[in-house]
Amino acid sequence: MALFLVRGTFYCRMLPLWEGWDEYAHFAFIQHWNATGTLPLFSTPFSREIDESMRLAPLAHELGWLGPPYLTHGQWWALPEPSRSARLKELTTLSPELAESASLHPQTFYEAQQPPLYYWLVGPVVGIAKAWPIGERVFLARLLGMALASLAIPLAWLAARLLLGDELALFCSALVAVAPGFAIDTSRVANDCLAIPLAALLFWLVLRRTTHWAWIGVVLGACLITKAYLLIFIPALLAWSVIESRRRGELDWKTPARTLVLALVVGGWWYGRNLAMGHTLTGWLEHAAPGDLVRAVFLVNWFAAAHVAAKSFIWFGAWSFLTLKSWIYAVVELATLVAGTMAVRRHGRQLGLPLLIAGCYAVALAYGVVVDQVVHHLGNIPGWYLWSIAPVLAVVTVAGLQRWTLAILVVLALIDLYGAAGLLVPYYAGLVERNHADVALFMAGLERLNVSAGIAFAWIGATLAIPALCAGGYGRR
Repeated sequence: MALFLVRGTFYCRMLPLWEGWDEYAHFAFIQHWNATGTLPLFSTPFSREIDESMRLAPLAHELGWLGPPYLTHGQWWALPEPSRSARLKELTTLSPELAESASLHPQTFYEAQQPPLYYWLVGPVVGIAKAWPIGERVFLARLLGMALASLAIPLAWLAARLLLGDELALFCSALVAVAPGFAIDTSRVANDCLAIPLAALLFWLVLRRTTHWAWIGVVLGACLITKAYLLIFIPALLAWSVIESRRRGELDWKTPARTLVLALVVGGWWYGRNLAMGHTLTGWLEHAAPGDLVRAVFLVNWFAAAHVAAKSFIWFGAWSFLTLKSWIYAVVELATLVAGTMAVRRHGRQLGLPLLIAGCYAVALAYGVVVDQVVHHLGNIPGWYLWSIAPVLAVVTVAGLQRWTLAILVVLALIDLYGAAGLLVPYYAGLVERNHADVALFMAGLERLNVSAGIAFAWIGATLAIPALCAGGYGRR
C-alpha cells in the first residue's frame, strides 16, 4: 500500500489539470455542494472559475470538441512561449471567488447523474483550502481520492487470504498496487476513488461468512450512494445467498431480505429521487428503448468491443486517450485469458463469489456497449470501470496463474514505466505528437511540467520494488 501511495503521488502531480476522465465535471460537483449544500441538476451551470481554468490550461485531446477558446495540449504548446507563460500566470492567480459565479459558457452538468457520497466526504476537505489556487485544490482532491482508493490494496490481501492463502494473497495485493490502469484511474478527482475500496470492503465482508448482515447492508448501501454501477452487487449477492443456503441445506430468505432493505434505506433514496425527477433509475443520461437494444445486440462487433474494454483497462493515457503498441496489449490480454481459464478449471467452486461478481459486471458492461451502439453508433464502452472490482479480478487472475503471477507483475511494472515516461510526460510537455513515444525526453518533460525529479525517481523505485519484493518473498518461502 505504501509503495502504491508513492506511485499515486507521482501521477497526481504529473497529470495536467483536468486530464483525468471527466475530472473538471467531478470537481464542479464538489464546488457546487460546498457553495450551496444542494445536489446539482443537469441544468446547473459550472462555476466561472472552472470555465476560466479550462480556457487557460491545455486540455485533454478528448475535449477538442469544445473548440475555441479552449485548446488541447497540441494547440496549447503551439502557442508562442510568452503567451503560454501569460496563461499559466493568469491560471495561478485566478480568484477563488469566481467559484461562486456561474460560467458564461453554459454546458450540461452531466455528472449530476452521480450519487453524492464521495462529494460529501471530499467536499469539506477541499472547502478548507478554498483560498488556494485551483490547481492546488485539484491536487489536494486527487491525493485524497488516491489515498481512499489505496485501501483496496490491503482489502484485496484480506479477501485473497480467505480464498487462496497467505502465499498467494501477497500477489493479489501486489497486482492491484502495480497495475498502471489502477494508478491512472484513481489519481484524479472522481467518485470511483471511493467506489473501489467500498466494493473491496463489501467483497471481503461477504467472504468472511461470519459478518453480521447489518454490516453488509450498510456497506452495500454506501456502495449504492457512491456509484450506480455498484448496483450489480445486488443480483450477485442475492445469487450467492441462494448458493450458500443450498450448500448448508436450508433456504434462508430473511437474512438477504434484511440486508437488501437496510441497503436501500441507506442508498435507495437517491434512485427514488431519479425516478421522481423523470430520469432513469440510475440517473444515466444515455438510455435506449428495449426494442432498439435488442436490435443493437446484433450490430455490435463484440470482439472489437472486448478489445477496447481490455485496452482501456490495462493502460490508457487518461483523457487524451494515448495508447501503447497493439502487441503489448495482446500479451497482457492473452495472459489474463489463460489466467481466467485456469482459475475456473482449478478452483471453480472455490471462486464462486468472485466469478459471480465478475460475471455480473461483464453483463453490465455488455449492456453499456449496446446502449452506446444505439446512442452513438460506436458499440464499445471503456474498461476502466472494471477497476471497481480490482480485488475480485486480482483473486481470479492469481488463482489461475499461481507463481506465474510474478511474470505479470514485472510486465505491468515495465508497462507503467514505459507508458508514463515515454508517452505521457513527453506528450503533456508538448515535446512529442500524440501517441508518439520517446523515453529520452522524460527528464525534459518533467522540467516543463514542474514535476520534481525526486517524485519521479521515487515513482520508478516504488514501481520496480513491488515485483522485486514479491519475488524475494516467494523465493524465501
